[in-house]
Amino acid sequence: MSTRAYLGLDVGGTGAKAGVYDATGRRLGAGQVAYTPTVSPEGHVELPIETVYAACRDAARAAIAQAGVSVAALAIATQGQTFVSLDAEDRPLHPAIVWYDSRAAREAAELAQAVAAAGERLPESDIAAIATAPKILWLRRHHPAQMARARRYLLLPDYLAYRLTGDAATDPCTASSTGLYRDDDPDYSPTMLAAAQISREELARIQPAGAPIGRVRPAMAAEWGLSPEALLVTGTNDQYAGALGAGNCRPGILSVTTGTCLALVTLTEQLPDPLPEGLLGGRFPIPRYQFALCYSKTAGVVLDWFRRVFCPERSLAELEALAAQSPPGSNGVTMLHHFDGMVSPRPNADARGAFCGLSLSHGLGDLYRAILESLAFSLRENLALMRAAGLPVTVVRALGGGARSDLLLQIDADVCGLPVERPAVTEAATLGAALLAAAGAGEYGSVEEASERCYRPARVFTPNQPAAYEAPFAAYRAACRRLHEPEPPVPAPA
Repeated sequence: MSTRAYLGLDVGGTGAKAGVYDATGRRLGAGQVAYTPTVSPEGHVELPIETVYAACRDAARAAIAQAGVSVAALAIATQGQTFVSLDAEDRPLHPAIVWYDSRAAREAAELAQAVAAAGERLPESDIAAIATAPKILWLRRHHPAQMARARRYLLLPDYLAYRLTGDAATDPCTASSTGLYRDDDPDYSPTMLAAAQISREELARIQPAGAPIGRVRPAMAAEWGLSPEALLVTGTNDQYAGALGAGNCRPGILSVTTGTCLALVTLTEQLPDPLPEGLLGGRFPIPRYQFALCYSKTAGVVLDWFRRVFCPERSLAELEALAAQSPPGSNGVTMLHHFDGMVSPRPNADARGAFCGLSLSHGLGDLYRAILESLAFSLRENLALMRAAGLPVTVVRALGGGARSDLLLQIDADVCGLPVERPAVTEAATLGAALLAAAGAGEYGSVEEASERCYRPARVFTPNQPAAYEAPFAAYRAACRRLHEPEPPVPAPA
């Protein structure tokens, strides 16, 4: 094993994180820079692209300085959909439009109609309002003079690669978020390109995750604190990078990220066809596998909301200590954490959150534990959805901020009846990106080998009292049926 080091970047919706790792996956240095998207009264979500670039640069410099080593290669994990348009001089024409901005619902419907008229059908997710292509059409409709100058449309990793090397390249997983690419094609869909009136030359080229893009330009290397020989390697979507960092490199493993949202990823050699409702899937950075994904839009953000609204003077650690004093079932409180609609296991854009079963005897600990249990119940529901689709799971690996909570991981183990592992590196997206960089630089023979060899669990939570959660889970499901599922119409009075 060499002594070379690798940099992984995780470019999220609220900040950039960087980690420097050695060839065994041991973290040598870390950096983090926050930023805040702007949200207009109309719900438009944007970020100045220079703010994102500066955050990535500064996070990388901090991680490299802390590590005190030279970086041989780097790769970038990031959100999909978020993009910026550049003019002929490579100047941004607007702030980056963030992935969950859904202003382009009309344009998405029009694009779907155009594709159908051409005799081609694509998955509904490819033409959703959050996809890149409908947002480009929205900008053209509302800012025609400005967008007439557009010569490139680049997602975040494409833009960063272009700045660093002069070559805009992306991986298939990220390209699929544009709404212009199908997983089973070698390149963007000609039908979708024609319908969106976007030329192939205006987009980043597509190559496998973990493949070299090129050397970082000398001026950029100096600005970022990189060595003159540093190699940029294709990264991937942050959820899939996190899966790689958690050693999720074969079927049977479920990586669960509890951050703003709750995301579950497992692998399979062949996705079910058709995919059941509530289950998403596509290509994975390990070529012989596909990913299956379930997610809930609001998870850790609900814990932050609860503290901010009800007890801002307390820390999350204090609330968890109170929750640990409440028994399984939260003394009869049932909580639904779906504050902004439900995606999995049953799509319902109108679903909202609730506390049920409250009495004057309940305290903060009961309510906070009820939120944690709601997250675990959602995990169990989505696990059942995956298993019903023929996707076996034997172990759960916890990632994100939620992985720091002993109480949540024990509840997860009890509710799901499975061992839950806390990885040695819970910020697994930066590790996964670094592993892609290492594979691209020749440190490993494949991405799969890098993921397998560098995963280490720090602690394993085993089921202790699964029977204690059967009645609370039944109460959760009953509350979901009452509040989230359609009821038969009430007959009009005679």
